[in-house]
Amino acid sequence: MSEPNEKKNEKPKISFRRTVSNNLFMLKLLHKASPGRIVIEMGLWSLEAIIGFFSWQYMLRHIVNGIEEGKGFYDLAVLLVAMTALNVVLVFIQQLWYQVFSGLFYQKTAKYFQELVYRKAGSVDLACYENPEFYDKYMKALNETATRADGVASSCSMIIFDIVQFAANGLLLFVIDPVFLLFLLIPLLSSVFIKKQKKADFDKYEETVAMNRRCDYTRRTYYLGEYAKEMRLSGIYRVMAKRFAMAIKDTKTVIRKYGFKCAFYGYIIEISREVFTFLGATVYAVYQTLVTGNILYGDCLVIINALTTLSWSITNSAESLFQFQEHALYIENFRFFLDYEPKIQDKETVLPMKKGALTLENVSFRYDGADADTLKHISITCGEKEKIALVGHNGAGKSTLVKLMLRLYDPTDGKITLGGEDIRDYSVKEYREAFSAVFQDFHVFSLSVSENILLRPKQEGDAALVETALIKSGAKARVAEMEKGTETILTREFDKNGTVLSGGETQKLAIAHAFTKENAFVILDEPTSALDPIAEYEMYKNMMEACENCGMIFISHRLSSAVMADRIYMLEGGEVIEVGTHEQLMAKNGKYADMFRKQAENYVATGVNVS
Repeated sequence: MSEPNEKKNEKPKISFRRTVSNNLFMLKLLHKASPGRIVIEMGLWSLEAIIGFFSWQYMLRHIVNGIEEGKGFYDLAVLLVAMTALNVVLVFIQQLWYQVFSGLFYQKTAKYFQELVYRKAGSVDLACYENPEFYDKYMKALNETATRADGVASSCSMIIFDIVQFAANGLLLFVIDPVFLLFLLIPLLSSVFIKKQKKADFDKYEETVAMNRRCDYTRRTYYLGEYAKEMRLSGIYRVMAKRFAMAIKDTKTVIRKYGFKCAFYGYIIEISREVFTFLGATVYAVYQTLVTGNILYGDCLVIINALTTLSWSITNSAESLFQFQEHALYIENFRFFLDYEPKIQDKETVLPMKKGALTLENVSFRYDGADADTLKHISITCGEKEKIALVGHNGAGKSTLVKLMLRLYDPTDGKITLGGEDIRDYSVKEYREAFSAVFQDFHVFSLSVSENILLRPKQEGDAALVETALIKSGAKARVAEMEKGTETILTREFDKNGTVLSGGETQKLAIAHAFTKENAFVILDEPTSALDPIAEYEMYKNMMEACENCGMIFISHRLSSAVMADRIYMLEGGEVIEVGTHEQLMAKNGKYADMFRKQAENYVATGVNVS
């Protein structure tokens, strides 16, 4: 994966070989997603080109020349009826395809590609989301994948359509007068400008992706509930409005930068097709008809129509070919995303999971691009059934430490073991399944209460499990008030009757998840910040009881909960500065004791027993 500080303004380039490879790659995926779609679509376009040629060019020539040659009405009507019948059938098939089957195929394709992206997104390293370059490529892959696959299929179909049209009309012109084929060189030569226009369009898109993201982010801050209070009670809305205006201004600059280029290229393309090709060929056709008499009236009309059709076919074919190059540039982002190999992944041979202590041995960690280590020489042990607390001021490194324990990151130095084995020797999936983790920034999904607690599809017997989890987390009373109980939909994003929880209620719901399965360890990363001290104290008591047979690691700013821990680790500046039980650290009279005494009056005032 490239570093974010690489040349950001370098324009993407792609070889012809890679262009072919990317489009074939997309066609293979498209075939897997919707077998038969490409063949059916190409067949329909070929049929339309053939019937269109006979309905307009051949029939027009036959009728006008027939009139000029004195043929009777019934001789000409037979062909007219036959062509009408063919068109009736074709239109019926087209309407079925475009109104029904095309949409069904598209949805099937979109589902396949979105699931492909979502599965990959679930496997990439957490660090990738902190890399702007990678995140931009991810957003492009997410936004463009289904439509780009559809675009590749459409380009293939259009190429087939144009080839059939060109062959039929070109043969007709050759039969009438081969000289007319020379007029087709003009749109052929002008096709170089189509390539330039497509390249400018892509460059414009590339430069506006980040700006569009800034606009989307600003819009979210105005309508999402999580920002509502700050947006109304502070002046931050003016800052966001200014950011939005700047993004719009930057976008307009990019449009001006590339818009005039695209307009110039479009002008050249249209002039070469509409003026030089069409008018030039028309003058020659009229001359051959009226002056020399070498061409019949029907031939003259057909030549004008055929040249227009051929001119468009050449231009459209060139556009389709250059579209393949454009597709390849977008597909490159998609393949980059799919081809990314996570740093955190299973080894070829993994060990079976073992039980035992979770131990960090002289662990240090530095984020990509950072100048200094966030964690320095950390050594911590949590036994199979031990309860340990991580305490310290904000920025001490506690949350980063938890991410290492969950193997969302790997240490820069040192190692982490479980049951005496390096956790990198275990299956990543099996290792993480040994933990239940609840974070401070827990997000409520617009799903039922039970689905938010289980965080997986419901199974038989889950009702009792959810009920127990609600009781132990203290959320039972609130859910009981809801009209549909555990089947109540949370948030009102998709259900006007949905329930919106307060911060404390949301955290209780998040904590309930920890009670839904057997764990080797439970990790709580400040999930109680929105609870009052008494509710927090009761929740931790429940957690201690529920985690009687497993290890527990928790972070809390309120040290009343740390009193219950078997061992406390105090962090400062990314280092462990004090270790011991509550009594030992109070006797030591160090920084932990000082922090605890400063909070003690609040504990006494609320009636929490901290002795």
